[in-house]
Amino acid sequence: MKFRRERKPSPWLVQDIYLRDTWGSPFNVPRRRRWSLRRVFVTAMVVFAIVDLALAAFFGIAFLFQPRTSGIAQRNPTRAVVARAVTVTPQSTPAPALQPTAVSAGAPTAVVEPTNLPQPAAAPTQVALAPQPAPVLPGRTISVDVPGTLNLAALSVQIPNEPENCTPAQAMPDVVDRSIKLCGGQTYRPFILRGSDIGVFGDKSSVIQSQGRGYGIILEGDRLYVQNVMVRGSTDPGDANSWLCLYPDCGGNTGGAAYGGGILVRSSNTTVMDSDVAGGVAGIAAERVRGLKLINNRLDDSSGWGSYNFAVEASYFVGNTFNRDNRSCSTDAGFLPTGCESSGWVCIACAQNVVARNFCVNSGNCYYMNGEGNLNSNNNRFHQNECRAAPHNCFEVTFALGNEFVENIARDDPETGTPCKYPFWIGGSQVIFARNYWSCEHSPETSIQQATASTHVPTGIVNR
Repeated sequence: MKFRRERKPSPWLVQDIYLRDTWGSPFNVPRRRRWSLRRVFVTAMVVFAIVDLALAAFFGIAFLFQPRTSGIAQRNPTRAVVARAVTVTPQSTPAPALQPTAVSAGAPTAVVEPTNLPQPAAAPTQVALAPQPAPVLPGRTISVDVPGTLNLAALSVQIPNEPENCTPAQAMPDVVDRSIKLCGGQTYRPFILRGSDIGVFGDKSSVIQSQGRGYGIILEGDRLYVQNVMVRGSTDPGDANSWLCLYPDCGGNTGGAAYGGGILVRSSNTTVMDSDVAGGVAGIAAERVRGLKLINNRLDDSSGWGSYNFAVEASYFVGNTFNRDNRSCSTDAGFLPTGCESSGWVCIACAQNVVARNFCVNSGNCYYMNGEGNLNSNNNRFHQNECRAAPHNCFEVTFALGNEFVENIARDDPETGTPCKYPFWIGGSQVIFARNYWSCEHSPETSIQQATASTHVPTGIVNR
């Protein structure tokens, strides 16, 4: 027997009747088609195309059927807005209202319907522009030369815009917040300049007057400018014939800037130049500021100090005069005809200032830095200044470090023959001297000896 007979292929046998993609599916049941990435992408493109066509049709219809108006104002209403306000004043007279017609009593009246009567053409309108600000001259920057011995660049001064028109004295406000120009030949009451990058301009023919413990101009803010002004002050009767106090507080009594004078500076980065200030206790007083520039001013004939400075730093004093800033006073020791703590230029608790090319004659002291009470003034530079006929000290600096004196002059006054007493007084200080000319009643050697003996703090000079 043949147990393994060969089977003949049957025509009814179909190979692979169970296809791989139908495995696990019931027989004769259609399988749900699955989403593929390709089908998702094609469907999204079709949807986006339909949306784009709809938007294009919408905007096309809107463009074809939009209302047609003429004039720039209709196409772009914002173009009708004017930058500044205007006032339109109609010149045509409105049409008179119809008056009722008088009729006889009992007569029937007819009602007349209003008709569109032609109106007369309106006259051209006149446009009134808003008032414009006063014209001003453009601002500028100038340079001021300083001695080459300082090894510093020229001093740069920014001048703000100057008004072309002046402000009369009767129209001057108490507080000025913009640049002003003084009218020639007029007398002004005191005022405050407050703000930034503004100034006061004059021609020295007008006068700003102050009295007693007030000031002609008080400067508050930053980057202020004063040029070519004349200020005349007066000393308060209670402050006359008394020993001056150099400090804001002297045993409960105010001193220093509180005495009053010409100009009070309480604003940093401020410039006062080419001005003439006299008559009060202080010509120009400055308190706790930086970047002050006093340039080419006449600060003469004050009863205390031409320039008073307290806690002033990084400032310039160039080309000024400090003449006859002197006073007499009565003290417990008797009457003093000169001095009494007066000085042409004085600085208390000051640092890193430049004092250059100034001129002083016949002031109590010419250049004075008192460092008592731990209010020392360090690292200041005195270059090419001149002092004549000071009845006390030409250059005085006490209890300080790092101050330098280069090419200064201390001498007599050749016009009167009045000598200076001490060329310098440097008690308790360490200073640098270079190429100075000292010619006073007391020699430099005597000045050093007496200044050193006046204090127990070491005193020294480095000559270069």
